[in-house]
Amino acid sequence: MIRLNYRIVCGVALLMLSGSGFAGEITRAAAEELMVECQRQRQEQIAPHKEKAIEDCITKRRRDRDYCESYNRNYGQRTAGGTSAGMFWGLPVCEEAVAAEKYFRMNPGKKTYKTTP
Repeated sequence: MIRLNYRIVCGVALLMLSGSGFAGEITRAAAEELMVECQRQRQEQIAPHKEKAIEDCITKRRRDRDYCESYNRNYGQRTAGGTSAGMFWGLPVCEEAVAAEKYFRMNPGKKTYKTTP
């Protein structure tokens, strides 16, 4: 029998509902789950680009793998100076997660965020 992680099942269900084009409500806990799913999807999208950057570092810059992995450890993430926002924040789940996070930050007393269709 397959054992499913309750948080993952709830997160996937929430993602399916949030992308279906109707209004709904997101709780603070659900918003945190959305952000976790956003980060997972971003990492999945970033991984091939990061691996290519590491391979380019090895072949073109003639550095060893350890150096290139260290050099590219934050590839696709926000830069230290904040000049780059990072990659793949435009994914639908990320847009929803960021909107909910921003709403809750601006409205600390609110318990739910109403999404729009």
